[in-house]
Amino acid sequence: MGYINNTDFDYYEAGDLGGYQFVSLDDIISQFMIVYVGDEKIINNVSRTDVQFHAYRALAELSFDTLRSVKAQQIDVPPSLTMMLPKDYVNYTQISWVDSAGIKHPLYPTNDTSNPFQITQDDDGSYDYNIDTSSQFKLNKQNGWTRNAKGLTGIVVGDNLLSPKEDFNTIIQRPHNFNKVTQVASFVTHCYKAIDVTDFEVFTFQANVSTVAASTQTIDTAVQYTHGISGSTVNGATGTFNTPPTTVRVGLSSQPPSGFVTTTKMGGQPITPNLLPDYFDIGYLEWSAGVENGVKISDAIDVSSIQGEVYLTIISIALWEENDAEDAKAVSTVLGVESTVSSITLNSALPIGKLSTPNEFESSTWTNYKANTPHENQTEDYEDDTYWPQQGERYGLEPTRAQINGSYYIDQRLGKINFSSNIAGKTVILDYISDSLGTDGEMQVHKFAEDAMYKWITYGVLASKLNVPEYIVQRAKKEKFASTRQAKLRLSNLKPKELIQILRGKSKQIKH
Repeated sequence: MGYINNTDFDYYEAGDLGGYQFVSLDDIISQFMIVYVGDEKIINNVSRTDVQFHAYRALAELSFDTLRSVKAQQIDVPPSLTMMLPKDYVNYTQISWVDSAGIKHPLYPTNDTSNPFQITQDDDGSYDYNIDTSSQFKLNKQNGWTRNAKGLTGIVVGDNLLSPKEDFNTIIQRPHNFNKVTQVASFVTHCYKAIDVTDFEVFTFQANVSTVAASTQTIDTAVQYTHGISGSTVNGATGTFNTPPTTVRVGLSSQPPSGFVTTTKMGGQPITPNLLPDYFDIGYLEWSAGVENGVKISDAIDVSSIQGEVYLTIISIALWEENDAEDAKAVSTVLGVESTVSSITLNSALPIGKLSTPNEFESSTWTNYKANTPHENQTEDYEDDTYWPQQGERYGLEPTRAQINGSYYIDQRLGKINFSSNIAGKTVILDYISDSLGTDGEMQVHKFAEDAMYKWITYGVLASKLNVPEYIVQRAKKEKFASTRQAKLRLSNLKPKELIQILRGKSKQIKH
């Protein structure tokens, strides 16, 4: 039975041209499990997961120096003279720029420069470990703050919910009644931001907060509200209503606040844990009942054992009680209590033990390199005092410099390729190799190397199992080596006629 089951039309119109020369990694694993694993076979028992692991390793290793590398990216070099490394980059094979005829001109790496981490130094040459020991956290949505999404009971800027265009510092909390006076509920409003404390050892934080005391609010004009169940329009009552005091807590926790935000059990949801101070397992400050307002500073907090992010959180509490409104939900669109958080600042109590830099991405070495005009840019005439200083005798010539195409170096720290200034605006092609494991579509093997894959998996499985005789392991190793060598020869794609044609240009007599 043949392998090809699709029609000519399916092949030529489907876009998978040349796909028959490859076999998928999943097929290789399945066929290996059928042919190589079982009773009276070289591997009596192994899980598919183990085979999959060794298949991945085999594909990666063969991709580096056996399988053909067809990956390439092309960009027009921007004024920054940099190119970002591809997401599946492992190593490059060639970097070149392309002229108007589409011909590649190879670029050559330079080892004479780099882009090191530049340390900030004081006037006397001593190292600066900290430029700014404090961090202020602006309260706006663009800076990564997240709030609980509970309609108009959330954090509000004026009349708008968390406007992304403005800083917000007002927390408006309203009662929620569900159209029944006996079911008045409160929402514990929260707002949080993830911050990285890896560079801190001991710090304090401070905030400027205002709360309100218990009071009353008078509504002179009835508010119309469309009933959520019946669809009828009802009028909220006018009158004087009690408003609760507010409490605001600002602090840090190892977890974001809970998504449950109601203060009573409603709709099967539990009472929110955000109501309790225990949520702040790292430290917090509290302002309550309109009695405490202004700036507070926390005690020193040791975070030296924390590597990564914690959650800077604002929690505001307003516990509404029952009111005697005809339709309290309509009234709740007007009633409200407002707390404010003016600022939050994190201060390092100890110098941050990390060297600072004036520019994390660009050292003066890299700045000077890309600003310099390469010597090959100044002249393309070989017969001048630069290239022919001694009547055509060029003593001590460095072969890597005997070119006018340009140079580059790879900044492994930032994952970029940095080019010399004469490459600005040119089209550059990066030919590179990967491990062929980046996407499902590329996890395939050329049929010339299919047998090598089986031998690699066999050796990997036998070498990792206990109680396998060593002579069997060594035999599998030799078979792996031989099949890999055979795959390299096949994939080298050497054609006798093409070799003969090349050798004809070498003034060699070929008998044929």
